[in-house]
This record gives sequence, structure tokens and C-alpha cells, in this order.
Amino acid sequence: MATKKRQARSDWGRRRKLPSGRWQATYAGPDMATHKAPHTFPTRGQAEAWLAAERRLIDLDAWTPPARREEAEKRAALTVGEWIDEYHNILELRADAPRASTMQNYRDIARNRITEPVPPGNEEPDVVALRGVPIRELTKQQVYAWWDGLRRAYPDTLQRNQHAYKRLKAAMDEAVRRELIDKNPVDIREGAKRVNPEEKYLPTDEELATLIEHAPARYRAITALMLHHGLRIGEALAVAVEDVEVDYTPPVPYSGPYLPRVTVHVRRNAQRLKVDGRIQMVVQPPKTSAGQRAVPIMAVDVPLMLHHLNHYAPASATTVQVAEGEVELRLFTTTSTGRMLMDTSYRSVLNRVQDAQGVTKRVHPHTGRYWLITRLAEQGAHLKEIGRLLGQDDMDTITKVYMQVRAERTSTLMEKVNATLTVPGAPGKAVEEA
Repeated sequence: MATKKRQARSDWGRRRKLPSGRWQATYAGPDMATHKAPHTFPTRGQAEAWLAAERRLIDLDAWTPPARREEAEKRAALTVGEWIDEYHNILELRADAPRASTMQNYRDIARNRITEPVPPGNEEPDVVALRGVPIRELTKQQVYAWWDGLRRAYPDTLQRNQHAYKRLKAAMDEAVRRELIDKNPVDIREGAKRVNPEEKYLPTDEELATLIEHAPARYRAITALMLHHGLRIGEALAVAVEDVEVDYTPPVPYSGPYLPRVTVHVRRNAQRLKVDGRIQMVVQPPKTSAGQRAVPIMAVDVPLMLHHLNHYAPASATTVQVAEGEVELRLFTTTSTGRMLMDTSYRSVLNRVQDAQGVTKRVHPHTGRYWLITRLAEQGAHLKEIGRLLGQDDMDTITKVYMQVRAERTSTLMEKVNATLTVPGAPGKAVEEA
């Protein structure tokens, strides 16, 4: 027995022949733990060669546990498509993980532009090829080829293309941090450059009034909240009756009939998500603290809000989905059956009203934010005041995305400037004699 032991060992490490006839190699590492080869060998010589390679790593002070190296090799063999999926799984495990709606958006963008390109990108070779490239073999040239392919396949979706670029870059940044690759090859100046969105149509006051007036009676108040007061559609859908504050206190001094003051408190947001395989509206807090705000209702819409409270606000609570499960919430606006209104259903209602009233330029629920920000700026509101009312803490977004100029506003401004001028010889002006 002792002779067999001496034959089975060498000066360093241990080789053992298994009943299968293959050889296993193990050794005690610098960490004093026993490490074995990640697989067995058909011959003793191959087992000894593996041990010799391990000893050399130790002598060169370049050793790490073989199991860790094996795992790194497997992970480095991941393809771009596989790694992006895993990266998003990693994001969800973080203590500061993005909310479910954000993760859904991230996955949709990555899927539609990288892992499962939608038509016509699914026919573009450079777009399709990216997902199958191992991350450790990905080159800047391949990234550029994919980016150029995106622009050919989807020339009209510049922002979505850029969002896909950002998802790819973020995933590869994480691969560098985890030492799966040495350097991030995703480095395209144009991909990182901010895309200015196409300027949206700015409706007239009359068009908005028409849409509010002719919306179904049950949905007029919520339409005013979006088109006149700048609530996002998810915020408006999630308003509860308790969020609508009505102050009947008369002004001082009191001198006759007056309108109560109405304030809507924005405390939550609703977004369309897939939960247990079913698409439904999920109620959650606003994305940022700026989203929680009090919005004074303009006098023109106060009667509408009061009428809605008296005739359409439900008497009982509605069961709504939240991240933790379900809660009861007495919503300000519901369907005729008392259910929470889907954003897609409301959009269809608004589109039908526009078609019926001959509003040819499409007005979206978000259009009210453009209109209100523009009108507030015309009234001299500074950016922080606008941000407070709209729940927007990014000042650049207000000025570069939302704020516009009404066509008739330029003429009004020139008339105001003209009124300040005194021009000798102008009509109605006396000319002083020399």
C-alpha cells in the first residue's frame, strides 16, 4: 500500500487514477486550500502537465484559484446577447435597482435593437451579427458596424438607437469592472451625443379646449389634468379622490360669488407592465422626489373638477396592482365598470375625439406638458417654478425638450417692442423743428 502511495504522488501535487481510467489532479495552493483540475485527463502525463502549469503560475506570482479562472473563462465566452441579458439580471439584484418599469424599458430596447432586432433590422447583417460575438472578442470595428447598421435599418428612430447604444456600453462597462474583458470597445462619439428630439406640435388654446369639452363626460376632468395642467398620463390615471383638495373658504374681503380653490396632489404614478404574464397598470411612487407635487387647478377647469367629483368619482375603492401586490385605492377616474383606466384605452379615446372634431395635428396626453411649459415661460415663470409645477427637476429637459414658441407669440412680442419706440416722423408723432 505504501509503495502504491509513493507511485501515485510526485514532488508536488497529486495525481489519482479513477475507476473510469481517467486521471484526476489536485494540489494545495498558496491559500492552503486543496484545488483540483476543472476536469479529468485521459493520461497521467496530461495531469502532470496541468500541475506543472499551475506551479509555474504560483512561481510567477500570477496564480488565482483554478475554479475562479474557469468561471472567468466561461463568463468571458459569453456572447454579447447573453451578457446583456445577464447584465440586466445583475442590475435587478442591486440594492439601488432601477424600478420595474425602467427595467422593462431597458430589456425592450436591448431586445429590439440587439438580441432580437425587429424588422427591418432583422434583415441587416451588421445588426444581427452583434448578438453572437463573444464579449472578449468584440472589437470597436464590430461595434461601429452594428451602429452603422442601426442607422441604415432604423433611420427614423434616432433616440431609440442611441438608447440601445447606451445599454450596450453600460453592459460592457460592467464586464470591464468584473474583469471579464480588459477594455470597453463601445466608444462611438456619435452614439454618446445627445439627440435633440423632433419638435412636437404645439396645439392652440382653442384645440385643447375643444378636446376637453368633447371628451366623454367621464374623462373630461382627467383630460384637463393632462392638457391644461401638465400631468403625465400615468400620474393622472393614479390620482385618488383624496388627492383632490377643495377649499371652499371665501376670499377676504368677500364681495360676492366665488369659485372654490382646487389643488391636485400628485403622489403616485401608474405604468403599464407585464405582471405574471399579464399586461396591467401598476401603481408606484413617482420616479423622482420632484414628481410629488401640488398642482393648483386653473379657474377655467374648477367647475369641471367639481362636477366630476359629484358625478363620476367612485364611491368605493378599486383594487389596483402595486409592486408588493394589490391595494385598495379610491381612484379619481375609473372606467364605467369601476376599474382602473388603461393608458392605451385613454389614448384611443383621445384619438377618437380628435378625429370627430377635425383636429388634424395629433395631440397626445404628453402634449399638455409642452403647452403649459411654453405658456408659463411666456408669463415670466423662471425654470425652477416651472419645474416645481411640472414635476421636472432637469432644467435642460425643460428648455431643450419641452419649451417652444407659439407662432403668434413672435408678433405679440414685436408689437410690445414697437410700443416702446419713439421714432421721429412716425404717424401720430410730432417732429421737432430744428
